[in-house]
Amino acid sequence: MSELRWLKKMAATAAPLLILAVPSLWLIAAVPPLWRDVDGYVQTVFPLNANTILLHAPLYCILSRVPLWLGYLTSGAGLAVRLGHFIKHTQLTDSGVFALVFAQHVALWWAALFFINIITTNLWSRLLLAIFFASHPLFYVFAHCVGSETLSMIITVFLAATGLRIASRYPNIVLRDWILFGALLCGAILTRHINSVLVALLPITIFLIALVRSLHKSLASRHATSALNFTLGRSARVWCVSAITGLSALVLATSFTHLLCWRAHVRWRSKVGFTFVWRLNFINRVPLGLRDQFLAAAASKCQLPEARQLLMKLAERFRQNQLWDPAAFVKEWKVSFTDPHGKIQDEKFDRSLNEMAYALFYPPSSALWSAAVQDFEHATRLRESDVVHYLFVTTDYFFNNRASMPQCERLKTFREPRAQLASAANQFYFRWWNPISFRLWSIIWLLLLLRSVFMSRKFQTGDGRVVLYVVILFVVGVTIVFLNCFFAEIQPRFTLPMMELLILSIMILLGVIFRDAKFPGHERRRNN
Repeated sequence: MSELRWLKKMAATAAPLLILAVPSLWLIAAVPPLWRDVDGYVQTVFPLNANTILLHAPLYCILSRVPLWLGYLTSGAGLAVRLGHFIKHTQLTDSGVFALVFAQHVALWWAALFFINIITTNLWSRLLLAIFFASHPLFYVFAHCVGSETLSMIITVFLAATGLRIASRYPNIVLRDWILFGALLCGAILTRHINSVLVALLPITIFLIALVRSLHKSLASRHATSALNFTLGRSARVWCVSAITGLSALVLATSFTHLLCWRAHVRWRSKVGFTFVWRLNFINRVPLGLRDQFLAAAASKCQLPEARQLLMKLAERFRQNQLWDPAAFVKEWKVSFTDPHGKIQDEKFDRSLNEMAYALFYPPSSALWSAAVQDFEHATRLRESDVVHYLFVTTDYFFNNRASMPQCERLKTFREPRAQLASAANQFYFRWWNPISFRLWSIIWLLLLLRSVFMSRKFQTGDGRVVLYVVILFVVGVTIVFLNCFFAEIQPRFTLPMMELLILSIMILLGVIFRDAKFPGHERRRNN
């Protein structure tokens, strides 16, 4: 009997893992590694500087060098060097990129298996959820791509699973769950700055769970005043722990960034102004007769003369009705921030952009609101295939911009004919869920949510905490994308948090529904 239980336990782990690995193995064999255009190149090749620490969150920029270094050592492409030297002078090799992509796929399997095992303990449920997860190319194509969104996506799966475990165990939450959630949250913030919104995930969830429980107890009994006070006191303590965990993760992530800046001799500053340049197309929405007045009012808020000059140049550009090119604008004006020795004053340039962005952003104008809302509406119409195809487009960026990614010239992805990359993007697997947009997935999510609420009330399963967590998880994903629309023009990759958390929420609801479904052998175990 003990051997039989051991075999069943191994099967419960190995079978879902095998299903989860199939799409990865096919991608590795059929599709060359993808790249997040020049951003992926900067994150994996550039040494620690303002770009790899402040502009791109630093965690992926550091961790990605480990498999790249190991692949470089095995390739024999050069002399053996230490990891510290390799980070400063990274050399891309086919074996290094393969090691990085394979490590990302393995991390995705681990995250997905961890998530599924927390959702359900039934073997058949795990198999069905593994098939559902593996059917979504969104996860696997990002795992096959070089770029920080990949690490953010993987950490988010772990984070959603740990948060679910905390919500389902409320209020008896063990310390290691808080520590694990805080560490994952810190890692998520260090991969994408916008992930700071995830700090609110548990405090809001726990507040709602405590509120629903207290209302239920107060309505259930007229003489439960003392018990209610005890429950509220305990709930307040748990909520404080959730808030402290989130704030601690935020402080640790910020402190780690400051430490890296100190080691790299870079003065810390925000790069939000640089990002906001990609949102300045909203100025076209300001009526032509009011545009100069709008920009003049923003200039009056600025203290730095350089920021006022930037706004004056903006007014001139939009007065000429030129097509807005943010990269060209940055390149042109960065030259004007050159000292007598010919060195560009990046810090001064960033502070000028920050002040300009603050003057235009706060308070948000009707034109900015209109641009953000329209971009968000566009994001809700996207499908998984749109996001997947975008990663092939960013990989194709190299062929027209070889000078900006010189080391990529010798990699397998770019040695092959350009047409081969285009044909790889048309694989049927990438278009598997093409008929379903985010909006239709949201309707499916709502129907599953109502079904889960009904089953929870009918069978008294106590899944109300899980249902509340699913709602907040979905809302947080939508909030991340909506806030992103205020800082940069929408791109398909920006919808990743919204789509990812929606799919994970659907899987959690399916786990709740499967819990009361009759699978082979399930009824026998209940009777025993």
